[in-house]
Parts: sequence; structure tokens; C-alpha cells
Amino acid sequence: MREANIAISDGEFGAMGLEELIALGREAGVRDFEELACHGTGAIVQVTVESRYDEERLSALECVDQWERVAEIDDGYLYVIAFTAPELPGSLAEEAEDLIGTCDPELDDRGATMSLVGSQETISETIGEYEAVGISPDLRKLGSYDGRDKPIDSLTDRQQEVMQTAFDMGYYEVPREVSTEDVAAELDLDPSTVAEHLQRAERNALAQLLE
Repeated sequence: MREANIAISDGEFGAMGLEELIALGREAGVRDFEELACHGTGAIVQVTVESRYDEERLSALECVDQWERVAEIDDGYLYVIAFTAPELPGSLAEEAEDLIGTCDPELDDRGATMSLVGSQETISETIGEYEAVGISPDLRKLGSYDGRDKPIDSLTDRQQEVMQTAFDMGYYEVPREVSTEDVAAELDLDPSTVAEHLQRAERNALAQLLE
């Protein structure tokens, strides 16, 4: 298993068709950013901002599939945003499906950094898909990946939370005692979000076991 640490600049966001979405987040004052799910050319993210997004402009963006202002909290507002980068090819999503995951994405005032975890071939092909459309991620480090000792460690914190809740509620009993809708209601999430978390969590955990 290999891990590549890459950086994507603001200019690359523009080439992906995400420049205005990033700008709106910065205008609102991003305090925290968490990727809930990734589908190669897009993602579902949870964002905490100091002030509300310009929601009219957010709704009008081509790249935004849907969004929800989930809560008002002590230090700002919590949003969940699903987006797809319009300028990225569908072939990138096919390559990214073979990654164990994109880990620890971080957004700052210059761009974003993240880790790609998978086989060296899959990482190379994923970066190659970016480069084929004129986007050049800065490869900062490539090395062995030893950060996960157990299958559960291959999951994001949110995936672990969703899977643990599903397990505790009887989702994995035979016969199944609850549905994804029941788990979603318990976590106050959309059922489609829960289903995607479970599918990715199961795939990542199985990949660790079978390798």
C-alpha cells in the first residue's frame, strides 16, 4: 500500500470548475472542513463557516449538486455540500474508485492538500487523469502507507461513526433489523448519505482484510 501527499493550487481549482465554490467558502470564513464521501470527480463535504454562505449564489453554481444548512452552532454555521467538478473527466472517477480513499483533505488560503492511498499503479493513473486535462497536482511525498493497523483504521471518523451506529442498531444482523433510513434518522443525515458512507466503509475495511 502506498500513500501520495499532493497539493492542489487555487489555479487548479479554476481548471476544475470549482473556483467560485471555493471563493464562496472563503468569503463565509471556513473554520473547519471534512470530507464525508468522495466519488472521484466530486465529493460530499461538511463545512463550518463563520457566517452564512451567499446561499443564492451557492444554489446557482453549476458544480453544486445540492446543499443544506444543517445547523447554527456557537462558532458559526454548519453546511453539507455535494458537488461535482464539471471540468473533470468521468474516467477520473473510475480510477479513483480503486483508491482506498482520499485522506485528511485540508483547505487553506493557497489551495488544498490531501493524501491518495492505494497501489502505486492506481495513484499514478489517478494523477495521470488530472494531468491529461491540464491539471498538475504537486506531488510532495510518495511512500509506504503504514497508518492503519486494523481494518477499522481504514475508515474516516464519519464512516466509523455511521458504521458503528448501524452495527449497534442491528443493521448487520441476519435478518436485518433496521434500514438505512432508520440509521439516517438516528444520525440526522440523509439516507443516501448514510448508504454511501456504509458502502465506502465496507469497501475500505474489506480491502484491508483481503490484502
